[in-house]
Amino acid sequence: MITMIDAKKLAALEAILFTTSEPLDFKTLQKRLKVREKELSELIKNLKEKYTNEEHGIILSEIGGYKLMVKPEFQEHVADLTPHADMSRGLLRVLSIILYHEPIKQSDIVKIIGNRTYEYIKELEKRGFVKWEKTGRTKTLKLTPAFDEYFGVPREKIKEQIKNKL
Repeated sequence: MITMIDAKKLAALEAILFTTSEPLDFKTLQKRLKVREKELSELIKNLKEKYTNEEHGIILSEIGGYKLMVKPEFQEHVADLTPHADMSRGLLRVLSIILYHEPIKQSDIVKIIGNRTYEYIKELEKRGFVKWEKTGRTKTLKLTPAFDEYFGVPREKIKEQIKNKL
C-alpha cells in the first residue's frame, strides 16, 4: 500500500524520469529524491508496475539507467513531434560546438567536452552529420548537408540562437 508521502515521492520520481533526456542511474535518483536505497527500489518497482499493468503509452526503461520512454508500438505517433529526441544532450552539445566554430579541430572539442568527444563524433559520422579531414594528428570537422536536412533550419539561425544563449 502506498502512503501519501510515498505517493508524492513516486510522483517526484515520475516527474524526474519524464523530464530527463538521458537515463539516470540509481545513485543520481537516490540523491535527487533524498531517499534510502530500499525506498528507491520500492518506488521504482511501483512505477514499473504502474506502467506495465496499465494501458499507457510509455514504459519505464532500465537500459543504461532509468528513463520514461514511449512504447515502441506508439513511436510512429510521436516521431515527428520529437525530432531530436533520438540525440543525447552530449551529442547535441558536440554538434552545436561544431556548428558554431566550424571548421574545428577534434582536439579543440576534446578540450571542451573531454574524452567522450570521440564517441560523440563517431556517432555523428555514422549519422552522416559531420565529415572530416586529417590535420596533423587530429581531424578538422565540418557539418554536412545531412545536418541541414535533419534540422530543417538554416545554420545561421541556429548559430544566432546559440549565440543568444551564451
